[in-house]
Amino acid sequence: MYLITQLWNRLLEKLRLRQPSPQITRHQALAIKPLRNPNLEWQYNEEGYVVAMLTRRGGATGKLINFFIAVPEERPVVLDEVGTFVWKMCNGEHSIEQIGEALSDEYKLTRREVEVSLNEYLRMLAKRGMILVAVPQEIVDQLDESTRRALGVTEMQEIIEQHAAADDSSTETGGDAGGPRSEE
Repeated sequence: MYLITQLWNRLLEKLRLRQPSPQITRHQALAIKPLRNPNLEWQYNEEGYVVAMLTRRGGATGKLINFFIAVPEERPVVLDEVGTFVWKMCNGEHSIEQIGEALSDEYKLTRREVEVSLNEYLRMLAKRGMILVAVPQEIVDQLDESTRRALGVTEMQEIIEQHAAADDSSTETGGDAGGPRSEE
């Protein structure tokens, strides 16, 4: 089945119906630094777990479903203990490798178990718009132009500055709409 999927994907790429998958090395992937989306509202609940408010997507399918079923504009997503642990480290300062090492130490898991699970979890968070992926400039410099475009790479410093500006503005206004109510 895997071989058939690969052949199908190659055919779609050759016919230009699908963009080729970006090619980055394992080392480059582990150097990426995930960052919480500064526009996402989240807080800790009474158990100390992260609760993020996800906004419903407004595409044609969403509108059609909403026509038949009343769907709320936002819905809470509660992260479990491990998810909250990872969330706290998604601040643009820790690489995926560092997060994996911390998970391995904290939960006594093998490096391979952590890498596979963490990769899939971060992919899910990114797909839901909960995190952004900050690629260090030295990695960006190693990528060719087509890979940069395929990854949607944004320079590391730009993202961190935006995140810091969002934190500063919420502190100045006395609110903290985009961040936790209490840091642990």
